[in-house]
Amino acid sequence: MRVVHIIPALAVTLGLAWPAHADDPALRIRLDQATQLQEDCQLFFVLENHMGAGIDSLQAETVLLSPENRVLRLSLLDFQSLPENGLRVRSFQFPSLACDRIGRVLINAVGACAPMGAADCTAALHVDSQAAIEVMK
Repeated sequence: MRVVHIIPALAVTLGLAWPAHADDPALRIRLDQATQLQEDCQLFFVLENHMGAGIDSLQAETVLLSPENRVLRLSLLDFQSLPENGLRVRSFQFPSLACDRIGRVLINAVGACAPMGAADCTAALHVDSQAAIEVMK
């Protein structure tokens, strides 16, 4: 009996659970952590698909901004496929960039989101951060 109560509490504590809205399609992208790897910054994202169907291909134009809102990098991140009601973790490494130079991550635009279409995925996109770096759309 205790395990039933511990697991949901642990999921909320770890930031793994977002509020569920069964009627509203949702595509959730959360920056989970930023890790410095020598001279490179590695960003870990957690994605959840509640769009009502699997996503075959998901790409997002992403801008890394300094704390002063200066553009550090403009990148097209390929989040790959995401099954219906699925949870995936994707990481991206940014060469010659210190993580503490990143103040914000802006999801500038959803590029590919097949088969739904970029407009549907953009409308359903929710972003969040568990790291010291803010994520915006």
